[in-house]
Formats: sequence, structure tokens, C-alpha cells
Amino acid sequence: MENDNRLNCLNNVCVVLVEPKNPGNIGSVVRAMKNMGISHLRLVNPVPYRDESDQRKMGYRAQEITENSKEFATLEEALSDISVAFLATSKHGKWKRDFLLPEDAAEVVAQRSHKEKIAIIFGREDKGVTVDESQMSNYYIHIPMAVSYPSLNLSQAVLVVLYEVFKKMGTIPMLPHPKTAPKKDFDRLYDNIWHLMKSLLIREPDKGLFHRSLKRALNRTRWTNADLAVFDRACKQVRWFIANRTRDDYKDDLHDLETLKEDS
Repeated sequence: MENDNRLNCLNNVCVVLVEPKNPGNIGSVVRAMKNMGISHLRLVNPVPYRDESDQRKMGYRAQEITENSKEFATLEEALSDISVAFLATSKHGKWKRDFLLPEDAAEVVAQRSHKEKIAIIFGREDKGVTVDESQMSNYYIHIPMAVSYPSLNLSQAVLVVLYEVFKKMGTIPMLPHPKTAPKKDFDRLYDNIWHLMKSLLIREPDKGLFHRSLKRALNRTRWTNADLAVFDRACKQVRWFIANRTRDDYKDDLHDLETLKEDS
């Protein structure tokens, strides 16, 4: 039974590679995945790889993962049905928070993967991910190293993280908690709030400070579909108020407010 639970949890974990540029690296990644019991691979705008000799050679005895891998045009599309996303990165910055060591990240994965889809993201070999792509993650994984300018091969980084995940599976109790809504529903609410703010003539540029802070704040929550529905309803009510409230109604509200101030 314990082994079945481990397999079910591992089945809810996928590896996401953002624009991998080397078929051999992809082959090495699928071999690392096979060894650690992870079988779901998603690739964002990859180079041709399925029938490349380097990929087949480096991914020896793991080609079923390659054959079943899924390709996406953007990271947003790759994460649309994911509840919790981790980004493995060596780069810190003001837009990145909640850094975890691999073993700590693995503990979160083990606790939540029994009923939620988890993605572990690895960026481009040469330049990682963009700021906007980084904002799609709930957590960031930092792999400590002895050198001043840390740099692991893509498959090495994948193996380090997945090894810790494999170790934790079956050893961490599955805590009861509500299922977090998938990314696509968070994106809907994010767009809903942003467009509502723009309709109120709030002067905030697209992809500016507040724009990115809003997305980061939403991605750090653990809201369920029911939670998101509450905020969707609030946005809908504000839009109705804007569309139906007349100038005279507004004047009456101001008069009532002034009256209350005088009475107090």
C-alpha cells in the first residue's frame, strides 16, 4: 500500500523544461527522471529532439518518457492545469521569494502531490527564465554549491531535485488540506483584477511594479476554486456598480457620507 501511494504521488509530479537547446541534455533529463520514478515531461518550445541520436543515446532505456512528452508554446500553457509550481534557479532577485533547499522543496511536494498536480521547472541552459516566467512559480529551489558562480548541467540539476523528491515520497505524512486551484484559474482572476483596475483609470503600466506584484501575490496563495470564485464575484459586483451607478446616485452617496461625518 505504501509503495502504491508513492507511485500515485510521483505520477502527479512533472518536469518542465523551458526552451532546452540541446537534444543530448533532454536525453540525460529523461534518464534521470526514469531513475527517480518521474514519468511526465513537458517542454516549452524545445529544439527537435524525439528522433535525435544524441537524445536517444543519453536517454537510453527511458524513451517511453520521451515518446509521451508534451510540448507547449509558452510556460503559461504548460502550467495551466498545475496547482503548485517550483522553479529551480541559482539567480536571486527582488521578484523571487520563498527560496527552498531541494530537501525542503521535496517535503512540500510529498505533502501535496497525493491530490494536486506539481510542476518542477528548469530554465534555459544559458539564461534561465525571464522575470515574467519566474512569476508563474509558487516556490523557488536553490541548490547550494561550493563555487562562487554556481552552474550545474541541466540534467544534474534535475537529478539533484528529483532525488530528494523520491526520498521524501512515502516518508512524509499526507496532510489533509484543500486542493489548490490550477494556474489557469489564478491567471483568470489576475486578468480580472487587472482589467478592473484599468477600467477605474488607475495609472499603472502593464508589466510595471504593481502589475508584477499582483501576480506574485496571487501565486503565493493556496486558494481553492471556491476562494477564487469569491474574488471573481467581488470583481463582477464592482463592474456592475460602475456600469449602473448614476451620477445622481453618486451625489446621494457623498451627501450621506458627509451627514455621517457631521453626526459623528
